Amino acid sequence: MTTSVCSTIKTANTRIRATTSQTAKPLTPLSARRRPQILKSSLPLLLPAVVLMCQLQQFAGGGGGYALAMTVPASESAPAPASSSGPLSSLSTSPLRALNRTRRVQKRHGGSYISFKERFHLELNSSVLDWSNGCGGNWTGPLAEEPLVRPQKRCAKHKKLLRNLQNKTGRELRQLKAENKLRHPVNSIMAPDTSANQAIDISQRNRWKVQSGQYNFLPRLNVSATPNLPLRRVHHDLQFYVAAFSYLRHAQLHFDYEFLRKQSVLSSELARYRTSARNILCFVEEAINATNILYAPSQKHSKHRGGKMQLLGRIKTVPRLPMEKRLMRFKTPLVELHKQALLAASDKPAAMPREPHQLDALFLKYQYIQYLKQMTQLLARQRKRNCISTSHSTKKAPKSPRIKFPQRRPKGT
Repeated sequence: MTTSVCSTIKTANTRIRATTSQTAKPLTPLSARRRPQILKSSLPLLLPAVVLMCQLQQFAGGGGGYALAMTVPASESAPAPASSSGPLSSLSTSPLRALNRTRRVQKRHGGSYISFKERFHLELNSSVLDWSNGCGGNWTGPLAEEPLVRPQKRCAKHKKLLRNLQNKTGRELRQLKAENKLRHPVNSIMAPDTSANQAIDISQRNRWKVQSGQYNFLPRLNVSATPNLPLRRVHHDLQFYVAAFSYLRHAQLHFDYEFLRKQSVLSSELARYRTSARNILCFVEEAINATNILYAPSQKHSKHRGGKMQLLGRIKTVPRLPMEKRLMRFKTPLVELHKQALLAASDKPAAMPREPHQLDALFLKYQYIQYLKQMTQLLARQRKRNCISTSHSTKKAPKSPRIKFPQRRPKGT
C-alpha cells in the first residue's frame, strides 16, 4: 500500500502516467484528483512507517518523501502547533525578532552598521589620545636627498604655506557658520539626532555674556598685539580644544548610554566640533612640517654636527595629566565623569552619570569659533607683507675715500 501511494504521488508531481496495475488510465487534472482515503484508526500506526519509507526513497534519489506529506490531509498530516504560552514561545519572540531586525539593518547599510552600544565601547576603550597626531601620520623630518630651498625663495614659499593654511581655516570657519544658520536649536534631550537640529545655540550669547569672565582660561589670540601667527602656540591651543570637546562628549555619551540608549543631539554636535578641531590641528601640523623643510639647515652645517638634520619647531603632544589639570577648570567635573565613562565602557561598576554644565558647551563652542576667526585675521595680515631680501638690507654702503691733509710744520725749524 505504501508503494502504491508513493508511486501515485510521484507521478502526480512529475505528470507522468504510472499506476500499480498494468492497465493504463487517463490522467486527470490535479484539482480533480482525489486524495487516497486512509482510515483514521490506522493513521497513527501507518504514518511513521510511511514517512520513514518515503524519506529513504528520497535519499536514494526518488524524491517522494515530500510528495507523501502533500497527499495526507492537512488536518491529519501534522500535529497542531504549540500554543504561544509554551516554553518555546519565549525563545522565538523577542530575541529572534531583535536578531532579524539587526540583520535587516546591517543588510540595509551594507554590513557596516554598528549599534550605539558598540560605538560607545569602541570609542571609550581606545588608549590613543584624541589630541595627538591629528593627521594620523608619522613625520620624521626632511630627507637627506631632498633639495633644499634657496634663501632667496624662502619668503615666497613661506607666504604660499600661510595662504594655504588661511584658505583651509577660512573654509572650515565658513562651514561651521553655515551649519549654525541652517540647524534649529532644540532644548529637549529627547529630540531626534538629525541634520536639522543642534543643541548648542550661541546666537543669544548676550544673555550669558556676564559669566564670560569665568572662562578666561580658554585659549585665544590677541590680533592687535601679535604681529605673526605662532604656529607652535596655535598647535598647543588646538590640542586643548580637541581634548575639551572630547571629554565633554564622553560625559554626555555616558549619560545617553544609561538613560537614552541612543546618541543625543548634544553628543553628535560635540563630535562634529571635535572633528573640526582635529582638522585644524592637522592643517597646523602640515604647516609646521613644511616650515621645517623650508628652513632646514644645509648639508654643510649638518656635516659639522655629525651628519644629523636639525629639526626646527618639533611637534609636541601635551601629556594626559597636564591636559586633565587644565580641563578641571570647567564647571563640569570632566575628569571624574570621564573616568566613570571608562568604567562603564569596560563593563565595570560605575557611578550614575550626569549631564555636563550648559555654559561649558556654550562658551567652548563660541570661543573656538572666535579662535578660528582670529587665526584667519593674523594669517591675512602676515601674508600681505612684502618679501625683503636680507642680502640687500644688510649690505653696507661704500666707504668714502679719506682726504689726507698736509701736516703743519712746527715753528722755528
